[in-house]
Amino acid sequence: MSSAASQRGGLELLLDWVEALRKGDLEAIQELLTADVVWYGLSTDLVCAGRAAVLDVLGEQVPVRCDADAFELLRAPRHLVLGTRSDQLPRPPGIDLRGQIYSVFEPRDGAFATIRDFSRRADALNAAGLTGWTVWV
Repeated sequence: MSSAASQRGGLELLLDWVEALRKGDLEAIQELLTADVVWYGLSTDLVCAGRAAVLDVLGEQVPVRCDADAFELLRAPRHLVLGTRSDQLPRPPGIDLRGQIYSVFEPRDGAFATIRDFSRRADALNAAGLTGWTVWV
């Protein structure tokens, strides 16, 4: 991992992730993933284990168009949360996204070790340890 990657932290990692996906920069994406990363999709049969497997899947999907209506970035004690609201999201069979998806990232040493996708904001916040978290007032 490059020294720049090891110095990144917090929300900067999420911004780098979005930028790498947007540009289709697989090298940058690789730097943002630990070798043993596991990505849990919206259903139990959607799991990618290992950097190579995640890159294989993402290689078919990048560059990602960022025509979202809104992004939400949150930092929790040991996790980061990226929420995306868009009418252009994929429509997985049997899952109602209601135009939004939330991904909970667990960073380790400047890269993502675990990514978990959720269709409901409350479930993502709970998984990130933000149970009872309120919106800004």
